[in-house]
Amino acid sequence: MFTPQAGVDIESACRWYENRRQGLGEEFRSSLDIICQLLVTFPSAGPVAHRDVRRILLPRFPYALYYRVVGDAIEVRACLHQYRGSAAVTGARKTGHA
Repeated sequence: MFTPQAGVDIESACRWYENRRQGLGEEFRSSLDIICQLLVTFPSAGPVAHRDVRRILLPRFPYALYYRVVGDAIEVRACLHQYRGSAAVTGARKTGHA
């Protein structure tokens, strides 16, 4: 499950990449799908970033998912460019893209 903010992060990144090259936004989304499938099988795959929030890097793109394991579910809280660091975890957000 994705929080509303995570959905905004993902859509923003997809649009940004799609504006750079046609099809690149879809490649970003495919990279995200790979990580989501991994987390279903291995929910603790990402190291703890802050308290109960974990971080896992997307393949091929400089983005990380910040997520929590909540019972049997994965709650994706943010999808941020690595430059932005753990801002989603601490509540502060930097602006801008790569």
